[in-house]
Amino acid sequence: MAFISTKLRAFAFSMALVPVLGVAAEESAQAIMEKVDHATRKSFDTQLAFVKITTCKYTVVKGSVQCTERPREVVAENTKKVRIENGLFYDNSLSIQRDPISDRGTSLLVYEYGERGRANDNWIYLPALGKINRVIANDDEAGSVFGSEFSVESTENPEARKVYEYTYKILDEVKQDGRDAWVIELLPTPEKARTTSYTKVVAWIDKKTYLTLKEDLYRGAKVHKQRTQSGIKEVDGVYVTTIAIMNNLTTSRISQMAKLSMRHNIPVNDEFLTQRALTDFSFRERNLAQFRAALNVEPASQ
Repeated sequence: MAFISTKLRAFAFSMALVPVLGVAAEESAQAIMEKVDHATRKSFDTQLAFVKITTCKYTVVKGSVQCTERPREVVAENTKKVRIENGLFYDNSLSIQRDPISDRGTSLLVYEYGERGRANDNWIYLPALGKINRVIANDDEAGSVFGSEFSVESTENPEARKVYEYTYKILDEVKQDGRDAWVIELLPTPEKARTTSYTKVVAWIDKKTYLTLKEDLYRGAKVHKQRTQSGIKEVDGVYVTTIAIMNNLTTSRISQMAKLSMRHNIPVNDEFLTQRALTDFSFRERNLAQFRAALNVEPASQ
């Protein structure tokens, strides 16, 4: 499995940091993370993405990661819409599984709310059962995105994390994958600590784009998962990362999410991001046909 050995050798198991002179005081950790929030959530109205998620158990051989089983590959179509009201964000997203065909139509609908104290809503639809179920976000298994190591818990998703739920501290300034970056410690507030399975996050933030390059997610004193992001590019005037890898160090299981095609600010009907799109096949496909045209993606094979 080529992507594992080439990518992980470079960063998932390379913990060395290249120091740069002193920690600059021109931006506070809070200000930096507010700009991260803007870059990943508020710099666009809508986002369409065609993604491929590859997952496997692995072992480390001579410093590189090798799958010990046949990788599971999932292709999904993602739609996100963000609106700002009275200074608060409302972020609705829908991910629909396209391949493998045996799981086609399995869908994850997520509503994120900007109000303090208001929990997100997450639903999953399983076509084989014909049922919509709520998802517990901080449950690794129940909250897994299509059986991968990515989950719906916002702590694992830099693009969904709420700034006010953490306190921040700049630990260092470094070179990460050849890019100037801050290393910032994120500690959950007492309120957030009651709903997250992680005790802290250490994030490497790109100084140019304010995108997250790497994160260590802790449970207790140990790193439970490592998330790395790369392939920065500009799409419709928005900087994005196109490759994300989530490495579960506890279970030796790893997932890569590759965004094969992306667009921003394409019109999305509000009704598409509702439970109707989970169960109404004709309605869903009419909307997806428009999104596929924008993404230059072929219709799913029958």
